[in-house]
Amino acid sequence: MQTVTSSALIGLGALGILFGWPMQCHTPGGISVIADADRIRRYQASPTLFNGQECRFSYCTPEQGHPVDLVLVATKATALDQAAKEIAPFVGPDTAIVSVINGIASEERLDALYPGRVLWSVALGMDATRTGRTLVCKARGCIQLGERDGSLTPRLQAVADYLTGCGIQVEVCTDILTKQWQKLMMNVGLNQASAVFDLTYGGLRQPGPAQDAMMQAMHEVTAVAAKKGIALSDDAPEVWLRDMMPRFAADAMPSMRQDVLAHRPTEVEEFAGVICRLGRQYGVPTPVNDYFYRRLQEIQQSW
Repeated sequence: MQTVTSSALIGLGALGILFGWPMQCHTPGGISVIADADRIRRYQASPTLFNGQECRFSYCTPEQGHPVDLVLVATKATALDQAAKEIAPFVGPDTAIVSVINGIASEERLDALYPGRVLWSVALGMDATRTGRTLVCKARGCIQLGERDGSLTPRLQAVADYLTGCGIQVEVCTDILTKQWQKLMMNVGLNQASAVFDLTYGGLRQPGPAQDAMMQAMHEVTAVAAKKGIALSDDAPEVWLRDMMPRFAADAMPSMRQDVLAHRPTEVEEFAGVICRLGRQYGVPTPVNDYFYRRLQEIQQSW
C-alpha cells in the first residue's frame, strides 16, 4: 500500500463521529459508514451534530460493500463481534484495519479474523461528550498508531499520512503495546471511578475515597502489566494524576460515566474484566478492580 485513497468506518458513536467526520470531509468521494438498513434509517432520520455542525455521511450496508484501503473500527467493545462480521466485504488483501476501541483486546480479536491486516492503535486526549446524535468536543486528541512488532512499515506510514491529511493528529509509535497499557491504566482508574462514584473529572481531582480507589485500580494495572512484560513505572499513576488530570475540564466526564447516565452498556469487561482475569492468571491481587467489576455489573443490572 503506497497511499490510502478509500476508507470505511463502522461505529458512529463519539469516536466514530470525531474521526469519521474529518475523514468524510477530506476523502474524495467521502467514506463509507457501514451499518445495517435499520440503523441507516435511524441515522438519516436524526443527523449527527458535531459542535453544532450537521454531519452528512454516506452510508453503506455490508451487502453493498467492496474492499477499501482502510477500515476504521469505532464501535463500543460490546459490539465488536458483530462489527467484525460486517466489515468483511470491505476487507481486501491490502486493507489496513485500525481499531480505536478502548482496551487491549480488540486488535487481537480482529487480527484472528483478518490476519496481517491490523494496525495497533490508541485514541487519547479527546474530551468528547455525546448526547444522542449530538457530539461536543473541544480537545480532539490524537491516534497513536503502530505495528504490533514495533516495525516501521510502508502501510503504517501510508495510513498515518492519510489520517494526518484528514486533519487528525497521529503519532507513529514503535512501542504501541506499551502505549495501549498506559491508556488502559488511565481508563481502568478514571473511567471506572467516575462511573462508580458518580463524579466528573473535577470531583476526581479532589483527594478522598474516590481518588484513592482510582489510583489503587491503576496500580493494579501496572502490577499486571509487569507480569505481561510491559514496563510501566511504579509511579505511573501518580505521574498521570500530576501531569494529565489537570488537562481535563472540571465539569466534563469520561465515556463510562456518560454510558451509565444514558443507561448504555459499559466497557467494564474491557477494563476491570480484563485486569481481574489477568490478575487471577498471574497471581496478582486486584481487590479494587474486583469491586469496580461487581459494582458496575450491579449498576447495569439495575436498569
